[in-house]
Amino acid sequence: MKTFVTCCLAALLLLSINNFLFAQKPPIKKPPVRPPAAAKNAVEKDMEKKYADPQRQKGKEELEKITYENDTRYKDPNNKVQATITFEDKTFKKKGEIKKTTVSKVIFGKVGECMVNEEGDKNETWFIYNYADKANYVCNIKDKSAIKMPLINAKKMAEKMAKKEAEREESDKDMAGWKATDIYETINGFKARKYIYTYDNKPKYSYMEVWLSKDISINLSGNYMMGARLETYKFPASSTTAKDMIDGFIVRQILYNKSNEPVSQRDLKAFTKTADEKYFDMSAFKVVDVLSGL
Repeated sequence: MKTFVTCCLAALLLLSINNFLFAQKPPIKKPPVRPPAAAKNAVEKDMEKKYADPQRQKGKEELEKITYENDTRYKDPNNKVQATITFEDKTFKKKGEIKKTTVSKVIFGKVGECMVNEEGDKNETWFIYNYADKANYVCNIKDKSAIKMPLINAKKMAEKMAKKEAEREESDKDMAGWKATDIYETINGFKARKYIYTYDNKPKYSYMEVWLSKDISINLSGNYMMGARLETYKFPASSTTAKDMIDGFIVRQILYNKSNEPVSQRDLKAFTKTADEKYFDMSAFKVVDVLSGL
């Protein structure tokens, strides 16, 4: 599998605790006179200590049995190939004026992948999959802080999305999915062919232009991506156009709104078969583990 697809993942770990507040009223002998809000807070605190704390501790213990050093999914944490892909991202105002230009990266290191957003900006963040630590990290570069959480395997989510897209293409062959064009252009030194993806169910977007090049030769199939090795992903049979795209590498993509005005653009700016391992070194960060707050 040589196609490279960049994915922006948002990870959110929530702990759901049943609230027993006012489910029953334990007797309170000679309660002090409190304002209504203070009385409610006192009851909530009592109920949380009685019911929620034991459940929280039990849930934490169960999570610890299958996370981090107890996670048995990644016996071999190493990526087969190291690479760094650098993109220039643009967002647009109305009438096509550039609103903001930023740099993003995807780094395939020895033990995982790192998605860098807005490199060099005050809002620079890293989202890291570290298969040696068996953890995800979300890093804020400005204040050198990081949130650690159990590693998320997004393989099923990606496969489900691909299946849904294949079904859409099958049900609406005229409108849905990818269409190849006979337009070729050299973009940042790469000869590329233009493809168009049509949205039929998005209220904000009409279509996306994608330029694919076969000048870039790299096989990432043995690498991890989003929690699983790329070669293990199971995608449905592709349309003729999609099959033609398989060996291509995205060098430009432009998203258009319903008025056919550009909303965003991403260009491939640099590609190297090396990776800086600093993106996987958390020693410079103040790391907070989400499990410590459970």
